Amino acid sequence: MSKSIESILRDEIFAELDIEYPEDHDTRLLDKGIDSVGFIKLIVLMESKFNISIPDEDLLFEKFSTAGLILNYLTEKTL
Repeated sequence: MSKSIESILRDEIFAELDIEYPEDHDTRLLDKGIDSVGFIKLIVLMESKFNISIPDEDLLFEKFSTAGLILNYLTEKTL
């Protein structure tokens, strides 16, 4: 993959969600304005951009509530 996971997340996914990418990876996305519809869009975009499938048991907001958690998840799924 030529672009880093973080740059795709920041420059493509968060840009498409129209949410500012948090410099502090522990900032809760709820505080950045993501809602339930945004969460579903986040999941769909991650699956599409990284060519992964996120299983139903992982579809919990707690697993994706910060940029740091998302980066860790994507790093594990794309290795």
